[in-house]
Amino acid sequence: MKKGKRALVLSGGGSRGAYQVGAWRALDELGIKFDMVVGVSVGALNGAMVCQGERVLAEHLWRQLETNDIFDVSSDAKLEDFAAEMIKQGGAGTHGLQKFVSNYVDDEAMRRSPVDFGLLTIELPALKPHYLWKSDIPEGRLGDYIIASASAFPMVQSYTIDGKEFIDGGYDNVMPIHMAVEHGATSVVAIYLKAAGRFDRKELTCCNDITLIQPNYDLGNFLLFDKANTGRMLLLGYFDTMKAYGAFDGDYFTFIKGEFDKRTVRHADAAGRVFGLDPLILYRRKEFLDAILDAVLSAGSEIKRVQKQIDLGSVRAADLLKQANPKTAAILLAREIQSGLSGTLLDSRYIPKMLAEPLSAAKFLAKSGLI
Repeated sequence: MKKGKRALVLSGGGSRGAYQVGAWRALDELGIKFDMVVGVSVGALNGAMVCQGERVLAEHLWRQLETNDIFDVSSDAKLEDFAAEMIKQGGAGTHGLQKFVSNYVDDEAMRRSPVDFGLLTIELPALKPHYLWKSDIPEGRLGDYIIASASAFPMVQSYTIDGKEFIDGGYDNVMPIHMAVEHGATSVVAIYLKAAGRFDRKELTCCNDITLIQPNYDLGNFLLFDKANTGRMLLLGYFDTMKAYGAFDGDYFTFIKGEFDKRTVRHADAAGRVFGLDPLILYRRKEFLDAILDAVLSAGSEIKRVQKQIDLGSVRAADLLKQANPKTAAILLAREIQSGLSGTLLDSRYIPKMLAEPLSAAKFLAKSGLI
């Protein structure tokens, strides 16, 4: 094998797979291409689209999906409906998934593609893992093995191939980076959806060049598809990937590159969380400061209430937490920072541990002149 191969490894995660497609959009815009893609469960389905080069189609399809388009449940299905299907017939059926794969996974196009493709599925009853590359799978059967990899037993029925039962590959390894490395990858981009499945952190040490992309926010239940949440995940995946490569700044929030220095970005992130800002906005400095200022002003009555009940010059950190929510605590701490006085709550050695995030937000407020 030639040197310098780059792999994309996509974890399992059901409906959370929209995040991976958003990340793929960012990778595409950044000009990052791949020699191979490895996927487990929904990662195998997304990986097939990567192999085919169908990014725009993948995003369009994800925006349309609802739970009953994939599983044999009602359009308004809840988790208890999957539990009921598990009891009645060994899990929800996957006729919708089978139809989806039949319509959009092109076996011939995948085999012609210069991007190699691998997946993992588990054979029952011995729980035997099958780590397979497209060359290992008989012609015309790639779709079957993708469905097998995505059969999240016991909530979803197992899938039969040539008389053998298969289930979701996440039972053995939800993100098998080593599979790509053993196939010749020297550089890996891994997108982890933090969903159910076995994830060995040692996978992150099997290659010297691994870029891990994962969400900071809860992406919702992996069995339930919702169009509104899909749009949210697409954007979060895009933002997180652009930040991973330094195109945007931030961690939980996303800022135009260079709007704040590194230290200020960390405090701005804390302020955004404390004051409940929208993580789906790409912020410029002025827009972010305006949003924080609005949140500070809206807390006026709460600040007055807390000030009547406590004396910052003598109150302990634990007592402040009992009397004030994080937003109010941040504003009060910012006022103390701005006053420059000693002998106050800020001198407490417990502040960094007990009020770490409100204190970080307070430093942003004080530095930005928002109080």
